[in-house]
Amino acid sequence: MRQKRGLTGLCFISPWIVGFLAFVAYPLYKTIFMSFNNVYYGNKTGWEYEWIGLENFRRILLEDIDFVIEAQDFFLTTLLYVPVIIALSIIIAMLLNQKVKGTAFFRLLFFLPIIILNGELMKNMSEYGGMSINLNEMIVDGISMIVPNKSITMGIILIFNMIIQLLWYSAVPILIFLAALQKIDRSVYEASAIDGASSWSTFWKITLPNIYPLVSVVVIFIVVFLANFETNPINKIIMESKYDGSRREGYASALSILYSFLQVILISILYFITKSRKNSKEVS
Repeated sequence: MRQKRGLTGLCFISPWIVGFLAFVAYPLYKTIFMSFNNVYYGNKTGWEYEWIGLENFRRILLEDIDFVIEAQDFFLTTLLYVPVIIALSIIIAMLLNQKVKGTAFFRLLFFLPIIILNGELMKNMSEYGGMSINLNEMIVDGISMIVPNKSITMGIILIFNMIIQLLWYSAVPILIFLAALQKIDRSVYEASAIDGASSWSTFWKITLPNIYPLVSVVVIFIVVFLANFETNPINKIIMESKYDGSRREGYASALSILYSFLQVILISILYFITKSRKNSKEVS
C-alpha cells in the first residue's frame, strides 16, 4: 500500500518533473556549457563548440565594460528601490483594504500593470516609448510658471517619473500584502481599540507582524521583476550579444550566468536583511 501511494504521488508530480527537466534543468545545463565555449553555427555542420574555458567571463569582467557598468547601476538601483517599493506597497495595500467608496476602481487602477505586463501590448508600449513617462508640454509649462528655476522644474519632473515607475513596480507586491491584510482577524483590531491602542501602535503591533513574513516573498519577486523588465539595459546587452559576430551565443550565455549570479547575491543580501530584522523584532 505504501508503494502504491508513492507511485500515485509520483504520477501526480510527473508533469512537473518533466517540465522542470525540459524547460529548466536542460536549458540551464546548456547555458552553462555554452558559456565555456565559442559557439558557431554552420549551414552544413550545424552548431559547433570550441572550448575556451573562462575566456568569456574574463572578457566580460576585465575587457568589455558595458555589462559591468550596467550591473553596478542595477545593483545599486535595486538596493534603493526594494525598500521603497515595499513601504509604498504596504501603504497602498492598507488604503485599498479600507471600506470606502470607489475601492474597486482604485484596486483596478493599481492592478492594471499586472493585466498588461506581458503580451503584445507590453511589447508595443516598450517599442513606442510607452514605458517612459513623457509629460505634456502644457504640464511642463505649468510647473515652470510655478517654479521659474529650470533645474528645480526638471527635478520635479524627474521625481514624478520615478514615482510613476515605483507605482508600476508595486502592482504585484500590493496584491500580496492586500491578501495578507484581508486574512487578519478583525476582532484583533477591535480588541486593541477597546484597550485604547492608537492607530500607530496597532500598525506596529498587529498589522506589520502579520504581513512581515511575506516581505521575503516580495523581495524575491521585486528583484526578479526588475532584472527581467523590458527596459532593463542588461537584457538588451545579452540579446544583442547573441547576434554580434565578435561575441555570439557563448558570450551571451556567460553574460546570463553572471547576471543570474548577481540576482542571487541581491536576493541573499535583501533576504538576510529582512530576516535579521524579523529576528530582532521577535527577540525584543
